[in-house]
Amino acid sequence: MLLLLPLIQRDIMVTPVYAASTPAYKVVRSAVVISINGMIDSSTQEYVENAIMYAEETNSILIIELNTPGGFLDPAMNIVIDIDKATIPVVGFVVNKWAESAGTLILVSCHIAAMQPYTQIGSMQPIEYDPTTGSYKPVNESKIINPILKFLDEHAGSKGRNTTVLHEFVTENLNLGAKEALKYGVINLIANDLTDLLAKINDTTVNLTSGYIVRIDLHELNAVRYKPSPRQALVHALSDPLMSGLLLSLGVMIIVFAVLSGHAAFLGLGALLVLLGLVGSGYSVNTTVLLLLMIGAVLLVIELYTPGFGLIGGTGIVMLTLGLILIPTSGNISISKSYANQLLYGIYALGIGLGAFFAFIIYKLFKIRRKPSFEWKLEGESGKAVTDIEPGKEGFVLIGGEYWKAISNEPIQKGEEVIVTGHKGLLLMVHRREDKE
Repeated sequence: MLLLLPLIQRDIMVTPVYAASTPAYKVVRSAVVISINGMIDSSTQEYVENAIMYAEETNSILIIELNTPGGFLDPAMNIVIDIDKATIPVVGFVVNKWAESAGTLILVSCHIAAMQPYTQIGSMQPIEYDPTTGSYKPVNESKIINPILKFLDEHAGSKGRNTTVLHEFVTENLNLGAKEALKYGVINLIANDLTDLLAKINDTTVNLTSGYIVRIDLHELNAVRYKPSPRQALVHALSDPLMSGLLLSLGVMIIVFAVLSGHAAFLGLGALLVLLGLVGSGYSVNTTVLLLLMIGAVLLVIELYTPGFGLIGGTGIVMLTLGLILIPTSGNISISKSYANQLLYGIYALGIGLGAFFAFIIYKLFKIRRKPSFEWKLEGESGKAVTDIEPGKEGFVLIGGEYWKAISNEPIQKGEEVIVTGHKGLLLMVHRREDKE
């Protein structure tokens, strides 16, 4: 039986875990919104981290819209830690359908937790996922379950959540709708939409775990959307289990085919797909960036010196472009935001420029390699001698509007018509025309 603890607080207050000796008071007057859809992965962590930094720079509350079945445990825990370190209130808001598993962990650890009507949360039992087979295996070991329960106690229970229900999320895969979650003290409020949420949290005070007491005093009931970077969007797309599993399987099959059939040109393509699949499975993005840039550069050099049909060079260009897109351009760096944006655009321009340059080179090489060999077509052609040609000595003739060196076994006077009978390299063999008629 669940121990039910009704939500009794009127103002939204959060007791800090690590309160400063003298709490700092501040007022926020605007709001920033981000959306977490689909799998929660390393790109999601980076997205939330950047959004928190942006909200702190603009003195805004951060609203995280959650519509997710869950995701990787480590990124979700890191997001929770970032939320606790934030100097502005972070609001979790479940929209559309659900925030299961890792999504629930993030929601209940926010300073304010809210849900749309008819959404649901829960099912936090961890599972082991094999990307190569797509199989799932529930985890029941106490040395994995107990740290998750303790993490919930420290980061969600400290914000007034019902820890008994939180534990049931993990041990029994409990699921709750919005009304039940509010009744059992898991969330703070139910809101119909973003405007309704802003209206309900306006004029409230939040005591942050970072030691700040923050008053929410919004000028307008609207918010600014903070979008993910191209790097974050790409990694997030690759993190779909179906996508990462397909890329890994296809990449391995291509590599096996290339090795067994001797078509080495396909090795680069197989390596590319395997690397992208590994990124989607949680492999280090920064390590992948290094591998993409190195292998891409090697493939372009191979393409320049090895006869082929463009597959090697094309794969190299794709690797370099993806490597440049995935280069980290955010984090704790001591440069201005405008300069960071200029640097980001410069990297993208460099990637596109290098890709276009190497594509042009490969295109030209492709044309040269497929240019038909020279076919001899002058035999039987007639022309005119432009110099005297002594037997066995070279002279010049005009054939088809072009000057050619020529030799003959008979004397030919300047101006006489000649006919080509053969050639030795670029030296034509000719006779007087009347001799052939």
